[in-house]
Amino acid sequence: MFDFAGRMLSEERAQHYIDEGYWTSDSFVDVLEKDAQDYPDFVHKDEERSLTYKEMWQEVEALAAELYARGIRKGDTVAMQLPNALDYVVAVFGIARIGAIGVSLQIDLGRQAILQSLQKSKAKAWIIADNFRGQPLYEMALDVQKELPNLDYVILQGTTAGAPSDILTFTQMRSSAKRLVADELAANRPGPLDAFLMVFTSGTTGSPKGVVHLHANYLWAARAYAKNFGYEAGDGVLDLAPICHQTGMLSGVMQTIASGARILLLERFSAIRVLKWIEKEKPAYLVGAPPHVIHLANASKLKDTDTSSVKFFIYAGAPVPSSVLERMQEASGIKVGGMFGWTEGFLATATNPSDPMDALANTIGFVIPGTEVRLVDEDGNDVEPGTPGEIWSRGPNFSAGYYENPEAAQRQWDKDGWFHSGDVLRQDETGRYRFIARADDIINRGGTKVDPKAVEDVISAHEAVENVVVVGAPDETLGQRTVACVILHEGAEPFTLAALRDFLGERGLAKFEFPDRLEFMTEFPMTHSGKIKKKDLREHFRREAEAQS
Repeated sequence: MFDFAGRMLSEERAQHYIDEGYWTSDSFVDVLEKDAQDYPDFVHKDEERSLTYKEMWQEVEALAAELYARGIRKGDTVAMQLPNALDYVVAVFGIARIGAIGVSLQIDLGRQAILQSLQKSKAKAWIIADNFRGQPLYEMALDVQKELPNLDYVILQGTTAGAPSDILTFTQMRSSAKRLVADELAANRPGPLDAFLMVFTSGTTGSPKGVVHLHANYLWAARAYAKNFGYEAGDGVLDLAPICHQTGMLSGVMQTIASGARILLLERFSAIRVLKWIEKEKPAYLVGAPPHVIHLANASKLKDTDTSSVKFFIYAGAPVPSSVLERMQEASGIKVGGMFGWTEGFLATATNPSDPMDALANTIGFVIPGTEVRLVDEDGNDVEPGTPGEIWSRGPNFSAGYYENPEAAQRQWDKDGWFHSGDVLRQDETGRYRFIARADDIINRGGTKVDPKAVEDVISAHEAVENVVVVGAPDETLGQRTVACVILHEGAEPFTLAALRDFLGERGLAKFEFPDRLEFMTEFPMTHSGKIKKKDLREHFRREAEAQS
């Protein structure tokens, strides 16, 4: 098994997953190779080009040979900083073909976080787009390379005006006629317990942590979740989420490949463009983040679009108000279901297309079979069903740990392998789970705990509200007061706090849950993956309170 400081997966637990049949003897590379044999003519598309499974495998073989020729071997790391494109998929599997480890970097990551990630991962090569949203990435990469003596190659994806003719380009490498011979492939072929992908997390809020996913845990997760959602060979999966994040990579790419389905990648999101892709490509699944769900549900042309091919819209990242999910289904017939989990372990729970509307709109579904879950109190004792508790989890879905970061790994996992998430959930009478909040998001108003999602769900039903976030702000008397941050629909008239409270009261919200303050905003601070940065909003109100004191 791939070993490193910060590995929390024990040899005994890995053997248990093998003995029990959770982990199989194949790697993800084996799965893609078999797809190319079984479904050679199924077509994948991005906004620039299309590839059949057979053509994708040929490009993977070419890239692997080119990387090998430059000294990349099994266990080496190769960084990838790319947009939603088929090149990204080719890069992941071309690197894995020779047992190397793809290091997934967020496309819009800041320079310092990039430098830290490359240093920590010990990357020998870096495949990077020429630019992103007008920002020159390749020029930045050449500058960063000067500080990284172990980084031998910067490989350009795309074209850069004025670049020298002898630069190493991804297009040339994936189009190469080179192929590895049998003994070279055999010596570097990955096994199930070898590392597949390293995904850096928390690069914008702290020191980046490299999550190490093995072929075994990634492949088990992709197969289990594809089964949960009903993926079938040939299904089109239209991915709106960035594949440098795990919602997009897992559900948009890996579950798709694990099923022999077709990858459809959208890089530049707009609701109108999504609707056009749906009509043209007839996808069976959409994959996205909360903003994608909200914008599509509010699209004026949604009712006029033929969305009959879509079985399910899968999203993750944060809860979407139930009224938005209901509006989507009423307008288009598209069912929307949520996944809940973490970069470190993929999913703990998920809904599925057969769930009733109430479950889709208000829960995050059942625990994925094979995954263990506990809800615990502050002392680590299991709570009764119906009582909120922090979710701990372990299972064959989990990564091996944080690369060369034992301190962070030991804070997150305990000695028995339980991952301590910091997320508060409640199990309802049906056995499904309901997300309450991050532990930090719970509002303590004068000793009474306020669940922000419960308040957000009711406010979102207001006809003038496009999106809402409820956070706690410092208060000398109560400790925290509740602030409702609202984005209005275009053209909607603002309303008063008193009117909002009347609205909430009419819908049965308790008075202690009423917001103490109402703030209208034009946008919320967002991560690249589509999560609202509640921490930034809380910090804004904290600084405001300090300035007034």
